[in-house]
Amino acid sequence: MNKLIKSIIATVLLTIAIITIYPVTAMAEEFHPRLTAPSGEPYYTSELNTYSQTGYGMPNCVAYAFGRIYELNGEKPKIDRGNAGEWWFINKSNDYYEYGSEPKLGAVACWSGHVAVVEDIADDGAITVSESHWGSTYFNTNVYYDMYSHYGQTFYGYIYAYNEPEEEPEIKEPPAYKMEEEYFEPQEMTCFTALEFSQSNNTIMNPNNNSLLNAN
Repeated sequence: MNKLIKSIIATVLLTIAIITIYPVTAMAEEFHPRLTAPSGEPYYTSELNTYSQTGYGMPNCVAYAFGRIYELNGEKPKIDRGNAGEWWFINKSNDYYEYGSEPKLGAVACWSGHVAVVEDIADDGAITVSESHWGSTYFNTNVYYDMYSHYGQTFYGYIYAYNEPEEEPEIKEPPAYKMEEEYFEPQEMTCFTALEFSQSNNTIMNPNNNSLLNAN
């Protein structure tokens, strides 16, 4: 019993230690747009951000995009090097993430000299991105109707780096079983007198106790 208790305590302590040391390894959750500047989250600082660790932290568009994807997925992005103009080709040549021309939440929009992260897509086609700028603005959001109009830069497309959480399959309850009512044809009842009954069944009525005696 003492060994079992010690084993349980050791398991609990190990679990707490893992959660404490690796607080950002959670699975991707429902998408929440970032519309305000980071405020010390480790994804954007030298604690976890590769660009910050090498002296190229924010304000810097790739450092921000790296941190934002890290924040969304809860795991280190596969693209952890290169400047903004190289991200599209690094991803494509290494087959890190799927990519395309359709905007999606959490996707990295790539231009020839800039990257940003898609935070919202409106019904009218407006695309809101969050971004940072090398040596300039630490953080801001911007709305685009035409991604090709970004300071004359060439727009390459979107890197779908955000791992969308899988939808849980809908569990349908089986239909309630309904017993069908059986239908019986009504039978015509035949009434017998005591004599008729005894004659038809070869029985004799016992006059003493009204019991039936078999005549056979």
